[in-house]
Amino acid sequence: MKATNQKINRIDKETLSSLDQFTFPQILSRQAEQLGSDNIAIREKAYGIWQTYDWKEYLRYTRLVALGLISLGLKRGENIGLILDNHPEWLFSELGAQSLGCVTMNLFSSAVAKELLFGLNRIQAAYVFAQDQEQVDKVLSCRDQLSHVRRLIYIDPTGMRSYNDDSWLISFAQLLELGEELEKEQPELFIKELWEGKSGDVALMLMTSGTTGEPKLVMISHENFTEMARKWLETAPIGIGDNWISITPPAWIVDQMWGMGITLSGGMAMNFPETFETAVEDFREIGPTVIITSSRFWEDLASKIRVKISDSGFIKRALYNFSQKIGGTVVDLESEKKPIPAKLKILKSLMTRIVSRPLMDRVGCLGFRGAYTGGHPISPDVIR
Repeated sequence: MKATNQKINRIDKETLSSLDQFTFPQILSRQAEQLGSDNIAIREKAYGIWQTYDWKEYLRYTRLVALGLISLGLKRGENIGLILDNHPEWLFSELGAQSLGCVTMNLFSSAVAKELLFGLNRIQAAYVFAQDQEQVDKVLSCRDQLSHVRRLIYIDPTGMRSYNDDSWLISFAQLLELGEELEKEQPELFIKELWEGKSGDVALMLMTSGTTGEPKLVMISHENFTEMARKWLETAPIGIGDNWISITPPAWIVDQMWGMGITLSGGMAMNFPETFETAVEDFREIGPTVIITSSRFWEDLASKIRVKISDSGFIKRALYNFSQKIGGTVVDLESEKKPIPAKLKILKSLMTRIVSRPLMDRVGCLGFRGAYTGGHPISPDVIR
């Protein structure tokens, strides 16, 4: 992986200034037209191989989901519950529903059935997307309290054969087939529905953590997100084709803000690791340009680096420890806005060349233009 020092291919100012006039699905349609099949929009690692979707394919799957939902009877303005993990189907499902003027709410796949029931009832979800058999079973366990849910759509068919007789359930593949059939019958329907959306429409709802009581619903419009995306794209070192890796839950604001907002608005490539457990290895293969993730990820990465260093030879350990000492001193001086002595600058440059850059390349961070953390507090030692 090479360091990211080339010129940033930024979105033009005219496009940026007009972002707040469109919904997310409308922005996807514009990106598909402008970036087409020559640019990668999504990568997903499955069985050790990276699968890719270009911008036209991204729009196509979103369109088929939307049309499939219409075939099932979804009406504009209804609410959709999503219990999904970090996979492309999350994007297709969320944007497909929003294309029809519907409001989506993501729920944590780690939530227990009682928590899912609470969230789905709060929004009176008309349809629910579930990742796999585990999530389906949670919803089925409280089915009698979800009279407003008309269909449950599952993504992963593994282990679902015994559920075939339940008409309440439908697979994601079947949903796409319904979309294809409706597209043949009414080829202009999706475009009509898509452009009925307004930027001021509510795009999604999130639930607060509920630490001081019952979780509260937060409504966020397309305009809220696109305005935030515009600010980031104007000021942060982000360009078309840059890599973002999705490793925080879709129910958390970060992957909504970045995975749905900034990557879509900025023409970035969205990358999905195979599993959270392989995220660090997949992270190195992708070499993201910018990342915001939880403190847990950075702590795990720092821990793995320390373990590798402790198992290395004496010379490597000595160089690493000396590099850490030099780097820490420079960081302290910079944070205190004090001048850095010439000798220290030379040592820092030398350690960067022989220790820091090879190490950054090894763990997938050499391409960084920006790295951020959020959520729980992070140890200052990890940041250093």
